[in-house]
Amino acid sequence: MVVTSNLFVKQKGTTTALKQPKELTFYSRTDDDNFLVEDDVHLQYYYLPDADLEKRLDLSSGIKKLKDTASNFKDQGTLFGLLQSIQNYEQRKNKKIKADIVTFRGIMRKLISAAFDTSNFNPIDLRIVSFDGQLFIKEVPKQEAKPAPGSPAQLAWYSGYKFETLATLPQPLPLVSRTTLDKRPKKLVNTGEEYITVVKTGVGNVKVILGAEVDCIFDFKEEGKDNLKHYAELKCSADVSTPADARKFERKVFRTWLQCFLVGIPRIIYGFRDNNNVLKTVEEYTTTEVPVLLKSNNPAMNSSCLDAIKWYGTLTEWLLKMIPRDGDTIRAYRLVYENNHLRLTEIEDTESEYQGLVEGEEILSDEFKKWRKSMNERNL
Repeated sequence: MVVTSNLFVKQKGTTTALKQPKELTFYSRTDDDNFLVEDDVHLQYYYLPDADLEKRLDLSSGIKKLKDTASNFKDQGTLFGLLQSIQNYEQRKNKKIKADIVTFRGIMRKLISAAFDTSNFNPIDLRIVSFDGQLFIKEVPKQEAKPAPGSPAQLAWYSGYKFETLATLPQPLPLVSRTTLDKRPKKLVNTGEEYITVVKTGVGNVKVILGAEVDCIFDFKEEGKDNLKHYAELKCSADVSTPADARKFERKVFRTWLQCFLVGIPRIIYGFRDNNNVLKTVEEYTTTEVPVLLKSNNPAMNSSCLDAIKWYGTLTEWLLKMIPRDGDTIRAYRLVYENNHLRLTEIEDTESEYQGLVEGEEILSDEFKKWRKSMNERNL
């Protein structure tokens, strides 16, 4: 029988117990779309001294020379790098990772945001496969319309990347030459170089593995250890000068908090630009203080963070309840956000995308499927 189920997005749960996020491994994605497991070649280090703010750093400079290599990726949301990292970790430990759901942090953030945003603002179109007792969730690739060159939308999008480029170094400060430091304002933006942490976390009784892009190390990296406490999230926003700006920024900070709390990143750094795209100020926040700030500044967001955690528990428990995970059969599902509910539908073998999801490599690589089957044969 085909499974179909709806979950009302305003449904309140009771689960508030979060599992402490733990970094299992990491990988880098190169701008020619390769994955380098346990390689931190694209890990950046935060460096933005206060004196730099006096230099009127232009967050629109270099936009015509932008290297948007990520737009050339065959599938920006592929799970292959995450699966290779999981396989490498399991081979090293000689045991399967205990988890119920495997996906990216961005996908989980979108699912949680469904309780706060409309489906127009936060469209969700996901595919899920049930394999080897676990659910693997991936976003359907879409060709998004790019903002017009020189438009305010493009400048806002670009300024985020430019802020990251200005505020980070490719190595710890003592290893960086004075020439490299001085040339940072002229460094070209490349959208395709990513460093991804692989984190084990969860809510209630649900165990989750999340891949999450990391912007930078704030202080120092501990080799061979869990570095979550050293990571920071970088964001860029327009200056806040009116009450309306403040409300808009609070919603942004809430979404950033969601990103960080999901994988245990403790620090958020915001750069603020003026109407001329000049970097004016930089503010640092700890992830744990955001709920307090929102509560004290905006009564309408008094319980947003707690509600988000409850909804996180509700939606993950619902997925595990509705999707069978036993047996050797791979099953495929469609999860979309419609009106006021999440709609889960099993994909039948007569549908065009069934073959690629179940027997092909739309979500799971053949290599990963073979690896897990070999583990089961050895009862690991």
